[in-house]
Amino acid sequence: MPPPPDAFDQSHSASQQGNSDPLVGRPSGSLRASATIHEGTQNPISAGDTYVDNLIAGAWLSFLPGTIREPVARCGLYVLVAAAAMLIIAPWADSRGEAYLNATFARTLGALAATRGLDSAISLAQSSEVSFSFGPGGSLGIGQALDPVNDLVEQYGSLLLTSTTALGVQRLGMQIGRALGWWLFLPPLLAMLAASAFAGRSRASLATWGRRLFGIALFARLAIPTSAWIDSLVSEQFLEANYQQASAVVTTTTEKIEQVESDDASKPWYERYNPIEYVGDRAQRLYEVVGDVGESIVNLAIYFTISTIVLPLATLWLLAKLSGSLFSARGP
Repeated sequence: MPPPPDAFDQSHSASQQGNSDPLVGRPSGSLRASATIHEGTQNPISAGDTYVDNLIAGAWLSFLPGTIREPVARCGLYVLVAAAAMLIIAPWADSRGEAYLNATFARTLGALAATRGLDSAISLAQSSEVSFSFGPGGSLGIGQALDPVNDLVEQYGSLLLTSTTALGVQRLGMQIGRALGWWLFLPPLLAMLAASAFAGRSRASLATWGRRLFGIALFARLAIPTSAWIDSLVSEQFLEANYQQASAVVTTTTEKIEQVESDDASKPWYERYNPIEYVGDRAQRLYEVVGDVGESIVNLAIYFTISTIVLPLATLWLLAKLSGSLFSARGP
């Protein structure tokens, strides 16, 4: 005998109520848990991000009023970074950067002295001539043929003066940054502390300026020694071999020119009787001596241009961009 219609309706209604939330009529139990898991996957929260956010927001400074927790937390974080930079990174960078700058400065002065010696030897060879008085008389010389090499040597000497000046500027900048030391970090820390006394846009503006000034302080203190250390690695890896070879050629060329001059001066007069043959033989020996020095001087010019001008500027630019990206207005 089938159940009455009223009993069937009641049992169907009870079944629906068992699978529904009695308050809002939504699925409950396992369906609700799966919906919660789905929402969690849509908005993931990183534990590391939460920790950093709480650290910067000053959640750990519960003993302070809520309005000043964030500025004080930022100030404390900057103090820790400044201490690490001054006590750990700065001495390490200073020792390596200063050693490289001093060695490069001494090398540039040595190259300048060698260039002056080569220029003097070539000038002496240019000025020498042989006079004769057979018939109307006259003189023979080889100075004009050495003019291109002499001009190249003089231009290379001017480049070395520029390189020496650039190295002197870097050394001065590193000395100034070292002398200022902790004073560089005073303005950003004062700005962060002042931000705790204000609210709204004034606080945000002071915090932004404090962050920017802190980036500038780190750059002023660490950029030049760090740049010099990076330059030393690049120069040693890619430029040192060519420099040693070219420098040896310049030194050898100067010695050979002086040897040619001393050999000619020691010859007896009858070996110099024919001025044309004498000048021709002397010119040939000088041309053989200075034949390879031009390429070596160009290689040395490339070395000093890159190591003392191009590399420092490029490295400082990269460090400035890195500092700007880390401590910009959009930074933490």
